[in-house]
Amino acid sequence: MGKGEDFAVFTENRHIQKLVAKYVDLCKPKQVVFCNGSKEEYSELCEKLVDAGTLIRLNEKLRPNSFLARSDPSDCEHIESRTFICSTYQEDAGPTNFWADPDEMMETLTDLYRNCMTGRTLYVIPFCMGPIDSEFSKCGVALTDSEYVVLNMHIMNRVGDAVLKKIGRSASFVPCIHSVGYPLFDETHAPHCPKDDVPWPCNDTKYICHFPETPSVMSFGSLFAGNSLLSKKCFALRIASAMGHDHDWMAEHCLILGVRDSEGNKRYFAAAFPSAAGKTNLAMMVSSVPGYTISCVGDDIAWMRIGKDGRLWALNPEKGFFGVAPGTSKFSNPAAMQTLERDTLFTNVALTPEGDVWWEGMKDPPASGLIDWTGQEWTPDCGRKAAHPNARYTAPAKNCPVLDDSWEDPEGVPISGILFGGRRATTVPLVTQSFSWKHGCFMGSMLSSELAAAPEGTVGALRIDSFAMKPFVGYNMGDYFQHWIRMGEKLDDKAPKIFYVNWFRQGSQGNFLWPGFGENTRVLKWIVGRITGGAKGSYTPVGIVPTETALDLHGLSIPQENLKALLTVNPREWLNELPQIRSYQKQFLDHFPEALRHELTEFELRLHFAVDDAPTTNAKLVKWVNESRELCKPEHVYWCDGSAEEYALMCDCLVESGTFVRLNEKKRPNSFLARSDPSDTARVEASTLICCPKEEDAGPTNNWAEPEAMKRKLRGLFDASMRGRVMYVIPFCMGPLGSKFSRFGVQITDSPYVVVNMHIMTRMGYRVLHAMGSQPFLKCMHSVGKPLAPGEKDVPWPCNAVDKYICHFPQDPQVISFGSGYGGNALLGKKCFALRIASTMGQNEGWMAEHMLILSITNPKGEKKFISAAFPSACGKTNLALLTPTLPGWKVQCVGDDIAWMRIGDDGRLFAVNPEAGFFGVAPGTSDYTNRAAMETLRKDCIFTNVGLTPDGDVWWEGMTSEPPPELEDWTYQHWTPDCGRKAAHPNARYTCPAKNCPNIDPDWENPNGVPISAMIFGGRRGKTVPLVTESFDWNHGVFMGSMCASEQTAAAEGKVGALRFDPMAMKPFIGYHCGDYMQHWLDMGERLGSKAPKIFYVNWFRKDAEGKFIWPGFGENCRVLKWITERVANPNVGAKYSPIGLLPTQNALDVRGLRLSEEDLVELIYVNPSQWIEELEHVRAFHATLGDHWPPRLHHELTTLEQRLHYAATAAVPTSNEKVIDWVQDMVDMCVPDHVHWCDGTEEEYALMCDLLVESKTFVRLNPALRPNSFLARTDPSDVARVESRTFICSKKEEDAGPTNNWRDPGEMKTELKALFSGCMKGRTMYVIPFCMGPLGSPYSRYGIQVTDSPYVVANMRIMTRMGFKVLKAMGAESFVPCLHSVGKPLSPGETDVPWPCNSTKYIVQFPDDPQIMSFGSGYGGNALMGKKCFALRIATVMGRNEGWMAEHMLILSITNPAGKEFHVAAAFPSACGKTNLAMLVPTIPGFTVKCVGDDIAWMHVGKDGRLWAINPESGFFGVAPGTSNFTNHSAMETVKRDSIFTNVALTPNGDVWWEGMTSEPPPVLEDWTYQHWTPDCGRKAAHPNARYTCYAKNCPVIDPNWENPNGVPIDAIIFGGRRSSTIPLVNESLSWEHGVFLGSVCSSEQTAAAEGKVGALRFDPMALRPFTGYNMGDYFQHWLDMGRVLKDKAPKIFYVNWFRKNSNGKFIWPGFGENSRVLKWICERVDGVASAVETEIGNLPALDSIDVGGLDVTTEQIQTLLKVDKDAWKHDIAAYDEHYAQFGDKLPVELSKILQDLKSKLK
Repeated sequence: MGKGEDFAVFTENRHIQKLVAKYVDLCKPKQVVFCNGSKEEYSELCEKLVDAGTLIRLNEKLRPNSFLARSDPSDCEHIESRTFICSTYQEDAGPTNFWADPDEMMETLTDLYRNCMTGRTLYVIPFCMGPIDSEFSKCGVALTDSEYVVLNMHIMNRVGDAVLKKIGRSASFVPCIHSVGYPLFDETHAPHCPKDDVPWPCNDTKYICHFPETPSVMSFGSLFAGNSLLSKKCFALRIASAMGHDHDWMAEHCLILGVRDSEGNKRYFAAAFPSAAGKTNLAMMVSSVPGYTISCVGDDIAWMRIGKDGRLWALNPEKGFFGVAPGTSKFSNPAAMQTLERDTLFTNVALTPEGDVWWEGMKDPPASGLIDWTGQEWTPDCGRKAAHPNARYTAPAKNCPVLDDSWEDPEGVPISGILFGGRRATTVPLVTQSFSWKHGCFMGSMLSSELAAAPEGTVGALRIDSFAMKPFVGYNMGDYFQHWIRMGEKLDDKAPKIFYVNWFRQGSQGNFLWPGFGENTRVLKWIVGRITGGAKGSYTPVGIVPTETALDLHGLSIPQENLKALLTVNPREWLNELPQIRSYQKQFLDHFPEALRHELTEFELRLHFAVDDAPTTNAKLVKWVNESRELCKPEHVYWCDGSAEEYALMCDCLVESGTFVRLNEKKRPNSFLARSDPSDTARVEASTLICCPKEEDAGPTNNWAEPEAMKRKLRGLFDASMRGRVMYVIPFCMGPLGSKFSRFGVQITDSPYVVVNMHIMTRMGYRVLHAMGSQPFLKCMHSVGKPLAPGEKDVPWPCNAVDKYICHFPQDPQVISFGSGYGGNALLGKKCFALRIASTMGQNEGWMAEHMLILSITNPKGEKKFISAAFPSACGKTNLALLTPTLPGWKVQCVGDDIAWMRIGDDGRLFAVNPEAGFFGVAPGTSDYTNRAAMETLRKDCIFTNVGLTPDGDVWWEGMTSEPPPELEDWTYQHWTPDCGRKAAHPNARYTCPAKNCPNIDPDWENPNGVPISAMIFGGRRGKTVPLVTESFDWNHGVFMGSMCASEQTAAAEGKVGALRFDPMAMKPFIGYHCGDYMQHWLDMGERLGSKAPKIFYVNWFRKDAEGKFIWPGFGENCRVLKWITERVANPNVGAKYSPIGLLPTQNALDVRGLRLSEEDLVELIYVNPSQWIEELEHVRAFHATLGDHWPPRLHHELTTLEQRLHYAATAAVPTSNEKVIDWVQDMVDMCVPDHVHWCDGTEEEYALMCDLLVESKTFVRLNPALRPNSFLARTDPSDVARVESRTFICSKKEEDAGPTNNWRDPGEMKTELKALFSGCMKGRTMYVIPFCMGPLGSPYSRYGIQVTDSPYVVANMRIMTRMGFKVLKAMGAESFVPCLHSVGKPLSPGETDVPWPCNSTKYIVQFPDDPQIMSFGSGYGGNALMGKKCFALRIATVMGRNEGWMAEHMLILSITNPAGKEFHVAAAFPSACGKTNLAMLVPTIPGFTVKCVGDDIAWMHVGKDGRLWAINPESGFFGVAPGTSNFTNHSAMETVKRDSIFTNVALTPNGDVWWEGMTSEPPPVLEDWTYQHWTPDCGRKAAHPNARYTCYAKNCPVIDPNWENPNGVPIDAIIFGGRRSSTIPLVNESLSWEHGVFLGSVCSSEQTAAAEGKVGALRFDPMALRPFTGYNMGDYFQHWLDMGRVLKDKAPKIFYVNWFRKNSNGKFIWPGFGENSRVLKWICERVDGVASAVETEIGNLPALDSIDVGGLDVTTEQIQTLLKVDKDAWKHDIAAYDEHYAQFGDKLPVELSKILQDLKSKLK
């Protein structure tokens, strides 16, 4: 024992020195002692504690070298509530631990430790967990002020000098700080502390804190057991478990024992038991089986790792036993009693008169003289325990008589088996072998036993103690479970077998059935036999248990019934146990391993399958189920009980199968996401059949099949259809149980998805069977139609790709569905029963089954009315059902959201019930704004189908939030971003949720008598024609209104989305018999109701204004319409006016207070346009005609009278009133003489029409929609494939204003010539008038144009490339516009057949900048015909810009954001074939950088209010060159053109897709080229024209910048020019000034491209890449750039020049280009930021050699030097060309540029 303050005397380890010094300074001990671990030290401390009264020396003769300690009564057990895991994140501690913030806890402990050791000695205890010579041992350094702790650690650990030597100078030790928290008197440091010490010092404030991330342990206030012996549970389990998790080993609360069999073979086992389950008894067990011996390696803790041989090896990290004394005896544990005969510390046991120890269970107590653990005299009848229930002994392991020879082997011992066990009186068999390692882990995870005295709580209560580690895992137990799984995966086939034992099963009298103790060897013998393969076992749902003859029971007297009970598995007992297990697992949320969820699910299924008896006496039902079982041949039959536990089981099954994703429990408790097969997403109306005897009775709105033939077909399909699956039997009730409205059904299905949805949507299970008794029920048979062969893996959404049938047999009645697992196809209680079958029942029985919501509305006076309402899909039905009214004092509540069963009540009124128990609604469009009540309902207990999945485990769909998430996983499992061009959720995505969860559910929603209906509403989604609300004249007129209910097609039914279709009463797909007869049933019901019939109304929330915007706000505001309806019900004499179609609200009858509705809006909302209605009636009459003779004559009469009323009121419509536009268009009509004039509205429908026209005319080929949705291929005339520069003219008044780079003609002469060409040029064609806007609508920098054209190809392209249509006309108002006249120049004579690509050999593209206007003739191609593009956006706009002080440039615009989040905007100009588009959509290769595209081609730039240069992209699409574009060169472009694109002059593949050179690494073997010819790779022709193009929406670009349509534009930080040069020009060059940058742009040069006429590959100057596109003299254009610089001053962007194309001597590119160009952009941004280094050269500032980030690139320093080299000779050669280039501009060339060129010449000399 070493004392002193010079810690270096005791250890050279500076880390230990600093640790000790820190706590000496904080705790202020009187001295420091370094423990050396010697016997002398131990003896000295024992004497000290005897003197202090802490220890009592026991009788040396009876118990040599042993002592008794008695603790303070407040400090006698482990205190779980004060034991903390202090990890950074609470989640990492998990739900089974108490957590504290590490910083806050350290602050608390620091305050407690301050002066806490005053007057005491600080002992420094170096200790080792495990043999000192083992590489697997771990060391710690304990600091304590308790000699009692030192003594216990002497016994329990290797301590002292040897440990210090092992630690050496390393920091690899765990600090363990402990104080009893009882300082002694000291005037200086603790004047208020007690003067005298006490035998057992402690503090009322107690903490045991673990810092796993450090790692370290800190304990304060307690001296008892593991609270102060920090090497034990604190280090050896909590800290070590975290270490093991991180480094692939295991710290477990396991004993380790050896079993030697009769042949001398020894095997080692690890075993984990909760407290009081016989763990120590097993560790030191004395065998009762002859030839078998048991030896102890460790009694409490095992550290286990995978050895070099791949097996699991374990060592005991302790060298002593620290056990519970009570219950230990020579009978229960003779080896332990022998171990305790000497050298032992006892705590809180009793003291005999002889000076020995005693505790309960040890032997008979002495008659008198015993002193109990509290120091009081004790007798057997005193009513107290002599020893504390948690009394302890600390004894050296070496004293154990059954200690294994290898207990200190530094390698440990190899583990053959792992045992888990608990103390269970029932349920759990004596011994069970797991099926696998994972199943064994599951067994360990549900380990349960009674609470022992050691932890806080009620002794005897059952609790789950996973792996007996629940109090001891130092991190999230869910992650701990995963660690077990992971270890098993690593062990693979060398993993130990896992068993579960229960010695404590009891008989009916409470007697133990198994003798236990040494007889447990018999169980171990069977376990050994299972490992070696010599012992028999039988399968049970819980695992493998011994056969009754497999256990060696020789010499034991166990009755046969007891043995049978010990080995019995009662499935029902286990099923009763599972809710507690499931609840326990649920607390771990997403940390709980899916593998264990799977095991629980499989376990529960095995238990259910083991209970295979029908829970009903209904003979017909049992017979039908048995027949179905015989037909379908399922693996199992499962009768659904309808319990919450069953629902949880089914959900787990679906999670495991991949059908469900469990959503984030915190965000969406008990909720799941399912994603169906893409082929199974909606009703399949084509395969939905009404199978009645006569086809006529099904009617034309239904598909019909002959019943018997269909049954034969279905029987063939159902034969073995459930092989490999489970047949679920679902008894269910439609309507409240006990209601006379309700009807029973039983569905058979092989889909657990159906089971869980039926759980929510119906009343189901055993309670239904009980209520049903022997009553009739509807047979509902369903199968997904995908049987599984043996060993075949299932798919997440099984369905039948070929055969789908939903068949209704109304005469039986029964429903049979095959092949689909989706929605109403599979949930047969829904539309199949509740509407199709029920409608026939209602017709026969005199009631109505309707596709209607039911709501109640209560006015401020408390008067309540009930309303039913029917709407087709996507018309806001659910929103109305769950409406939250905006009118003060009004309340709306929901009775049902979808289906109403209505019958005439005893009082003659119509009463309705909701037959369902849940909501099955369409998710897209549902939001807190549109339907807050629905969103509240969906917060928990929901199933979502085909919606998006957010990264945080929640759901999303279109319309759910105002802003979409930045990314998610869509319903097809694909990564989704808002601009990817796909829907995140399927349009028919669904939610299933319990109606009881609805916050505004009506109290009468389950009233068995239903609710009385006062009004009925029909509605549809109509943009025009139909008023906001109309009241019918009477019941029959109301039925007629319902019969012509019409709305857009929805995703819920097959057909074209958006097309108008009739849906009478919103029941067309759901009527189970002839629609005409159904209408007659409505009329009949009206006759029976008479004057008590509800009033009928028709509403339309969706009327739009001229701009296509909804006029009525809808949603909660619809209560205003409901208010008017209830007022009309209450008083039919006020508030309405006549119209031809019905009664409309009078001017002031609608309460619109607080709404922003103008008088004009109100008029429009209820306006009836007779002409529109007359047009509508043609379709109504045609629909009625399909119903033939069944259509009621009364409804024919209603139609006729309506048509008469409308004709009487008919009026004419007026078109547009914009006189300037109309006059100019009329002039063009007069000149061009078209057959028709079409004003383009810019709608999707119009675009589709244009595309259809182009397909019909063979201009377009519609591409394969599966490969390239909504995309087309056009192929031009070979003479019309590119810009025709020689025919492109700038017709300024003066030729010099056009300049040398443009073709010029006198404007008057040109107009005369063009007028002759345009005269009559559109005969036989349609003139399309295209209002368009260049730039975002509403931007002050945008400009308007009107293009007149005779080319639908132009219309389609302009819709993509510009903002166009009526919205532009409205925005334009009276502002000026650029007239753009275009014609292909090929009029058609009467009867003449058109050609696919009309054009004229005479071509003109003429710009009149002084007007301004554009006229183009003869070409239909690209910029020649799309006037908004180069003609307007550059040639005309450059002139506008010069005149108005802004710039129109041939530039891309991109944003680049660095890892710090700083964003830069760059504009860049490149001639053709220089990678401009690739750069615009670049995907950066540098980690942390993102690049977004604002525009790919044109930039309009202006000086902003802040003095900086701002830019907008005037276009809305990309018109790019296809050849060379690929996933490698431009992945973003390839993603953009995946859909909604027009391709021109590329090739067509055999499967209907496009291809061009460079698109793929290997060309297709065959295709059709752009000239319509058969093409193969070796044919010698290009498949695509070199100037082939794509036209696509910018919004579809995956890297489109969020600000790409910002009306103010984006601020430009840098401008880049570039060209394609193989030499001379460096990789990147920064200009020395704005003027120098203009110079660099003015000499921009590159190779000739196919886009312009001339020789491909020849070098040409293309200043600012604008040579072909400048609308005036380029010399003046240069001056305009210089003038802009003077305006911008110091806020001008920096200008750079790049060249990606420099080559080496072998002609190969040096720079990799493409995404690697981001490295150059990074340097440019850093130069803008002033942080990157540069070298000034003759030509500008070049990057320093190391300033370009080339990390990860295969580019040498020499190559970088070449890329940045300035070759003066080469530059001199270029300068000669510069002179020649500049000479053409004469005196128009700015002086500044000439000076810069001369300066450059001087520098290069």
